[in-house]
Amino acid sequence: METIEFYQTFIIYINTKTMKPLKLIFGLGLLAMAVTAHADSKVTTVINGQTIAKDLTKLTFNDKMVTLTFSDNTSETAEMGLVAVTLDHSGESGIKEILAEPKKQKGVYNLKGQYLGEKPDGLSQGIYIVNGQKVYVK
Repeated sequence: METIEFYQTFIIYINTKTMKPLKLIFGLGLLAMAVTAHADSKVTTVINGQTIAKDLTKLTFNDKMVTLTFSDNTSETAEMGLVAVTLDHSGESGIKEILAEPKKQKGVYNLKGQYLGEKPDGLSQGIYIVNGQKVYVK
């Protein structure tokens, strides 16, 4: 039997024995971490196409069945394939766009990546990389 419990701090207890529940448990673990990061996130539970209007607090897996326990201490049991738990977060994530200038490779390198100096002066004929650009030296 596998159990996931959701607390206010979203600590998750996992004891897996089969791979099918493991995939669902892993997904729900990520879901719980996302909910922790976003207090305004909404968890939606759907059983056999019917949306449940209760807060999910615990999932217990037993073979191909899952028992969902809600905050009002009621529970429902269904086949794992009939249960969907989703996260809806429409607010800001707190991560702003990151603008980074690409690092320019200064200097002169041969095609093997070996550093040859700062300027292409005095190089024999061939193809080199000068300041990040391929250059043909005559």
